[in-house]
Amino acid sequence: MFRVTRTAVLLALFAAPVLAQEPGAGGGGPRRFPPIVDHWMTIDSLAQAVGLTADQTTKAAQPYTALNAVMHDVAARRQALRQQMQGSNFVPGQEPTPEMRARMDSVRTEMEGSQAEANQWLAAIRNLLTPAQQIKFDGLPKPQFIRRPPRATGPGML
Repeated sequence: MFRVTRTAVLLALFAAPVLAQEPGAGGGGPRRFPPIVDHWMTIDSLAQAVGLTADQTTKAAQPYTALNAVMHDVAARRQALRQQMQGSNFVPGQEPTPEMRARMDSVRTEMEGSQAEANQWLAAIRNLLTPAQQIKFDGLPKPQFIRRPPRATGPGML
């Protein structure tokens, strides 16, 4: 028991300075966005993570490639949007203009379509798996193009 407690305390002590060094952390500096990812995982990583057979790997190659094509297209679109935002007069934290809000809604709709397409390719891969492999597959992080804030729950929250 002492060993577990000691390990937890040491991890907390070492993790705090590392977290404090994150750029943009704590709201003190400019807001940093994570890098744009243009692929999911490698087919070899997927095969190893869920235990694909050689036959399953061959069958999964087409939906896997299609999924990465969607991710590549979304990454290119996000990069173009970031460059547009940097060249505009938009200030994070301020209420956007009606024109900017309309553009944001349009992009959100576009990203929802891309997310739906990516989800179809993920489902195609999942359908090739055995039930035991599906459990492992479900535990993998999936591509997510739209970040929704967590919904408030509890009394009086709507």
